[in-house]
Amino acid sequence: MISLISMAVVAFVAAAMVCVMSAFSGMENLVKDLFSNFDAPITIVPREGKMFADSLLRDDQLAQLPGVANYSRIIEEDGWLNYGDNNTVATIKGVEPTFQAGMPLDSITYEGKFLLEENNQARAVVGLGVRSELLMPLSENDPTIIYINAPIRGRKLSRYREEAFNKQAIQVSGIFSANAELDMKYVYVPLQYARDLFGMEDQISSIEIHLVEGVTEADAKAQIQALLPAELMVKTRFDKNALIYQTNAYEKWWTFCILLFILMIASFNIIAALTMLIIEKKKDIYILESLGATYPTIRNAFTLQGIFINLAGALIGVFLGLGLCYAQQSFGLITMEGAVVEYYPVLVKAGDVVLIFFTVVAVGTLFCISLTRVLMRRFAGLK
Repeated sequence: MISLISMAVVAFVAAAMVCVMSAFSGMENLVKDLFSNFDAPITIVPREGKMFADSLLRDDQLAQLPGVANYSRIIEEDGWLNYGDNNTVATIKGVEPTFQAGMPLDSITYEGKFLLEENNQARAVVGLGVRSELLMPLSENDPTIIYINAPIRGRKLSRYREEAFNKQAIQVSGIFSANAELDMKYVYVPLQYARDLFGMEDQISSIEIHLVEGVTEADAKAQIQALLPAELMVKTRFDKNALIYQTNAYEKWWTFCILLFILMIASFNIIAALTMLIIEKKKDIYILESLGATYPTIRNAFTLQGIFINLAGALIGVFLGLGLCYAQQSFGLITMEGAVVEYYPVLVKAGDVVLIFFTVVAVGTLFCISLTRVLMRRFAGLK
């Protein structure tokens, strides 16, 4: 019974490690999916400041960059939006038509169409959160017009007041939704509309590049950076959201360390079980010693007993954890109210499972090998 209890404790800790590590991997994968809809694999940005001259890279130079499937010049600036009596501030993102070639439009279009130009007229696609702030309806029969205000360079608000802003109207063609942060932030418009709005005929914020299938971001970054002028630099998706990815990774491995500490405490249950076994088998030990059994032989018997308890607990725990993860993936046992996904994301990685199994086995084995000698001397009187 004591051995079974010790085995169960190890199994539950191992299962918890599998579930927690898989949950962090699922959350990391969710973050990648959310931002991959909006962040291009490669983005060219200025080393200093927010803008750079459009003439630094010509179309023929961009087309010759290795691994490039399509690219789009980008202008990103904050604007003040009006619809009726409602106002909000959002980031206006001006893009070229090629931008849409790399976007998963079907998955992010919430209402209407992801359409930025129609009959040579500019159209806007608004984030769901921005739409909620403006209390803006969307109807095919009744066009929705919003006004975007942008500060005119060189004009002080205190002196010019309303004349310090360039105000332009634009019809809304659709609503997009990806995650709460981006839905509250972005409004997509054509690049030329953004140039006119912000007065940036010869400047852009960045160039977003989508890669040919099979080309990795790391390889493309190194090759493209080598061909760029010194004023520009390359960022990957990870570089742009490094804080989010690093925070999730730190949380994952710190949690693993905490669970490892709990595992070490749980391993003392095995030592307690071995202690009771040694006390119970004390007479048998004397008989074996009288029959000529050496001290290492007797000690190894109890050491192997502890190792088998730990190994069985590790195997049961890993399979229990995998079963719980499968149940979460299939049936959504744990929900996430008000989140971008209905159920808590779980992603089982083979590398994590192997690491957990060998960690549990190694910790238990070390405890058994190192402490059995002490227990034999203390409770069996063997030197």
